[in-house]
Amino acid sequence: MATQYCSAPLRRVRDGDMASFEAIFEAYHQRICRYLSSLVNDLDLAEDLAQQTFLKAYRALGRGSSPDNLQAWLYAIATNTALSALRRRRLVRWLPFGPQAERAASPELDHDARLGQQELVRLALGRLAPGDAACLLLRLQQGLSYGELAEMLGTSIPAARMRVSRARAAFREAYLRLSEEEKR
Repeated sequence: MATQYCSAPLRRVRDGDMASFEAIFEAYHQRICRYLSSLVNDLDLAEDLAQQTFLKAYRALGRGSSPDNLQAWLYAIATNTALSALRRRRLVRWLPFGPQAERAASPELDHDARLGQQELVRLALGRLAPGDAACLLLRLQQGLSYGELAEMLGTSIPAARMRVSRARAAFREAYLRLSEEEKR
């Protein structure tokens, strides 16, 4: 897990110290790219969105922003940047939950069956509202705590838990419907 940065490095970034910002970039860039790739299903677009995320973060820090939780703040910027890009392109495609989906698959299932399950996960995520899918990906794939998710969403921890719970329920319902449709 990336280190949380205290206010001193953030203060140095605000004062124009590029080395401090480069350290933040190095600590979070790959994680942000993986998350964005899952969200937009396009590696090149994910890299572009990650660059936009860090540019927005740098500019905000230059204007005096001082996030309490750097990780949650960066994921919030990344999520908003991605959702804006998806709305502009009217392109909403989602990847499966990644390693969690593979771990959830039974080892007895053959490769084709696991691929079928992953496709069902991808399709079920695509049926969710983009914000709900983002919450699930941030919590289950990226490992954000409920506290970090709440800070990112601007809500309380119980509200973040409820949002993830409702998103899981909607995902489960969509997944079961797709499974039934596939059996027919």
